[in-house]
Amino acid sequence: MNEYRNVLLIGRTGQGKSSLANIIINDEKNFNEEGKFDEVFKKGNGTLSQTKKTQSEKITLKIGVGGEIKDVNYRIIDTVGIDDTTLSKKDVLIEIAIACKKVRKGINQILFVCGENLTPQEIDAYNIIRRVLFDEKLDKDITKYITIIRTRFDNFGDEDSCKNDIQLLIENENKAIVEMIQSCSERVVHINNPPINMKGKEEMIQEQINLNKKICKNARKRVIGHLVTCEDVYKPESLDEINERIGRLLSENKVLQEQLDELQEKYNTLQEQLNRLSGADERSKEISFTQDVFDEIERRMKENKLKKQMDEMMKKIDEIKTSMHENENSIEIGFFVAIGRGLDKLTEMVIGLAGKALESNRCPIL
Repeated sequence: MNEYRNVLLIGRTGQGKSSLANIIINDEKNFNEEGKFDEVFKKGNGTLSQTKKTQSEKITLKIGVGGEIKDVNYRIIDTVGIDDTTLSKKDVLIEIAIACKKVRKGINQILFVCGENLTPQEIDAYNIIRRVLFDEKLDKDITKYITIIRTRFDNFGDEDSCKNDIQLLIENENKAIVEMIQSCSERVVHINNPPINMKGKEEMIQEQINLNKKICKNARKRVIGHLVTCEDVYKPESLDEINERIGRLLSENKVLQEQLDELQEKYNTLQEQLNRLSGADERSKEISFTQDVFDEIERRMKENKLKKQMDEMMKKIDEIKTSMHENENSIEIGFFVAIGRGLDKLTEMVIGLAGKALESNRCPIL
């Protein structure tokens, strides 16, 4: 079986997307005390772990189907944080576009990874997924394929506590939280994903690592147990439009970049020739009406010709750079146009979030 069920991990920066991806793709034996836990999905450095590039990994899980155990292939895709302030908006969108190309044959499940508390920032990030990345006008069923994964949840092992917590959220007077939970038909999975690859060989650290492995093993069992129940594959209508437009613009920019590199190399060669010719001025301060005069005239004619060639070449370089810049803007703006939303809507959202951030001293969602 060559087809893969695509699982897309999306959420804010630092909420544990990469950690969850690593938990899913590691074999169960890797969580034993002597097992080697592999961090295939690399995280960035700094106080907040940040995924800078779209990462994906394929795994095969044995799943019971109709009384039989079958191998089912999954592709786990980790994306950049929606609110990553270390990347430009254009770079974030391009990385998300890359993720969209990976799921062009369909999405099995979108795991919206968030913290234990459903803050306004988490709600805004969730709405960006369903209203910006996937336009509800085109992909009205996208919420049927979203599961909320709440990380760092201490009581995740207690099923009754988890159900009670969901019920409390629904009974909450916060309409935004209620709408968020109900929009995905209460598909909420609670896990705890503490760090495993901790540094140090002290006995207490080793004990903590072994404990964290058990916790993460339980988290893996819970997440995979949910994924195997999600058999349907959904192909959002907006994906074709996104992939076609983004793919064309990226290909065009690749060709332009090659042309730019070639022209830049030729320009540098002309610059070297010009420098050598200009150096003759230092060698011939005094010249007589001999052959040197004609040599000097010829040198200056060559110099003028080179300068003219370089001016024309620089003009072409500027034209290519302008085209590339326009394409990059098209990637940024066209991404939203392709899925039925204008950039003005996103800008309005960002301004609103920025206002909220100033009030609450929290980072806004970009």
